[in-house]
Amino acid sequence: MKRSRVGGGGGDVIDGSGDDGDVRVISAEGEVVAWSRLAAARSAALANWVSDTGGAEGAFATLVPAAALRTLSRVAESGAEDGRALEGRSLAQLAQLLHGAHFLDVDAELRRLLSRTLCTGHLAGKSGPELGRLLGVVSDFPAEAEREAATEEPLYTQDAQHDATAPGAADAPTPPAPMCWLSTQLVNEDALEDALADADVPTLRALKGVSLAWRARARRVLCARLCARVGLPLSSNLVEVTELDLSDSRAAGRLIADAADASHWLPNLAKVTGLGGFEVDVAALRRVASSGEDSYPMAGVRACIRGEGEAPMEVLLAACALRDGEARVPPCAFCGDRSMMSIALPAGLTSLGAYTFAGCSSMMSITLPAGLTSLGEGAFFKCSSMTSIALPAGLTSLGEGAFFNCSSMTSIALPAGLTSLGVRAFAGCSSLMSIELPAGLTSLGVFAFAGCSSMTSITLPAGLTSIGDHAFQNCSSMTSIALPAGLTSLGKSAFAGCSSLTSIKLPTGLTSLGFFTFFGCSSLTSITLPAGLTSLGEGAFQNCSSLTSIELPAGFDDSILRSAGVRPSAHHGALRASPHHGARPLLPTGLQECHQALSCDSHRRLMSIEPPARLASIVDQAIVPKSSKRRLPFWCSSMPRSHSCVL
Repeated sequence: MKRSRVGGGGGDVIDGSGDDGDVRVISAEGEVVAWSRLAAARSAALANWVSDTGGAEGAFATLVPAAALRTLSRVAESGAEDGRALEGRSLAQLAQLLHGAHFLDVDAELRRLLSRTLCTGHLAGKSGPELGRLLGVVSDFPAEAEREAATEEPLYTQDAQHDATAPGAADAPTPPAPMCWLSTQLVNEDALEDALADADVPTLRALKGVSLAWRARARRVLCARLCARVGLPLSSNLVEVTELDLSDSRAAGRLIADAADASHWLPNLAKVTGLGGFEVDVAALRRVASSGEDSYPMAGVRACIRGEGEAPMEVLLAACALRDGEARVPPCAFCGDRSMMSIALPAGLTSLGAYTFAGCSSMMSITLPAGLTSLGEGAFFKCSSMTSIALPAGLTSLGEGAFFNCSSMTSIALPAGLTSLGVRAFAGCSSLMSIELPAGLTSLGVFAFAGCSSMTSITLPAGLTSIGDHAFQNCSSMTSIALPAGLTSLGKSAFAGCSSLTSIKLPTGLTSLGFFTFFGCSSLTSITLPAGLTSLGEGAFQNCSSLTSIELPAGFDDSILRSAGVRPSAHHGALRASPHHGARPLLPTGLQECHQALSCDSHRRLMSIEPPARLASIVDQAIVPKSSKRRLPFWCSSMPRSHSCVL
């Protein structure tokens, strides 16, 4: 009898020398279930039996229920990628299948399919008590506090029976029985641990809180997972590991992540090899002292790397991960390095720390890894030679001032998952001409684009609801901007100093304008404020020297003006007017008191204004045309004689 390996299935094609008959399998109930030769090839037990006996006569006896045998046969024949035969299976049915798969020693792909079905379909997303009820297990923790502690313990805590150095190891409970219950079905212990191979970390954490036996089981699965990943024997005592070869991790693109885990869970690790001709003296690395809040001891880290020549970036960052226990570029790691011109960061990094590359003024380009999710505060602060950067799709967080003063950057596209921009995210990017904002963005932070003096326009996403203080301050080339309909507030000085802005339409839902919102918008000629506006900040339109008309909603009376905190100042007053009445803007009809609210020196083209009939008192000088013989309550040095200020 000849057998040949089948590609991805991992089984053998059984050549019966012309005999294409099915393989007969006897169930626990005595029923004969036929397996095709293709399906039988994916079971080591059946393949070996056929190899020894020919399989033409007799049958292979099992302790597997007939229903489970039939399902396993269908799954084995259809392939591991096709899980339709497992759809709708209960936990008890999956337990039978797990037991049968282990008994028949089916290939790894079929076992993984069963594992995924069990873990994702029945275990994932449940709490410890919920899992206990599902599995039919009653907690045997001595106290509730101990059960809760089990779910919060360090991730790779080793089971006491496998760690001779652990406190109380001599008194540790005996290992679980070779068979255990999963719901109402008896399952081989090894099969069950195999089945948990696809359980996610939250599920395994929750399983630790089901019972003492399940805590031990989840611990073993997690520790075996770590050992398999970093190339250690599965039964390794983590405390005894002193040397680690990370060549497999490096080849799989997991070097940084696995180095960080090794730092946490291998407390006596002294040396790491498998780094492309380099090795790291971890014992010496742990003795490298911090160099202060605003710097990182990179020189000390480099001194712990052994090998010929300069260590590549991935080795250097792996050493940082071994020292710090985090899969990131450390804060201030390369701060002020003016020799760095181009860099590619390795896979496995999840974040850049604060001021990682701040002041790298010669750096023109950098390649970020796909798994990066956050940029720390000031990560690229004053990288003045950087012209562009591609941000990974999974990035969800931009720290304060992440690209502050990147004065050569001309364009950037933000990933779709970003929902907010932090303070000064792109402030001072004076060459930035265009930027694509993600559709899910809901807020712009303070000074987000302040000083982006080359930006002529920007498209704001429809879901944006707030624009922070100074967000577009001194964007002096911006000529127009469309504000989204859902915007409800504009921060103070949001568009101050936008001297080229000629027009802007405010959304109807806008309820407030902050102090100095449009201060110094010297090209703005007119504006209509929405009917729902209830708060108008001081100096909102001060120094808008080209403004010729402004419309405010009716009823914008003095109580609202007072609630806005407007002080009686001719130099810092907000321009106040209400809807046009003929050719002249009116002050609101409900206005009864005027406190120097309008400084016409900063609105030199305003031609006329008509106070309301109910104006009861005038405090000091609100607007006074110097040409007037009468000291009117209005101060307006440029109002022509031919135009009137009617009381």
